[in-house]
Amino acid sequence: MSKTITFDVPDDLYEVFHMVASASGKRIEEVALDFFSKTAPRSRHYKSQEEANEARARFEQHFGEISLGYATGADNESIDADLAREYSSSHEENL
Repeated sequence: MSKTITFDVPDDLYEVFHMVASASGKRIEEVALDFFSKTAPRSRHYKSQEEANEARARFEQHFGEISLGYATGADNESIDADLAREYSSSHEENL
């Protein structure tokens, strides 16, 4: 099902739509609809609670997947040591 919307667009945007329509052999309405279809945010709601639960379960399967090769902590000393190491590095080895 579709709905009709009528609205004004700025002249410069209309000119862009017109140029693309002329170059592609499409109607200006098709070009505008294509543009808006590609740039509009998508609805992210799930059709049912079951689908939401399934999506959450798939997402949670990735928890804990990254290993840095050393234990990490949230203590200030560990954080300060990591920052000091990064700030003192010239990072030339990454060039």
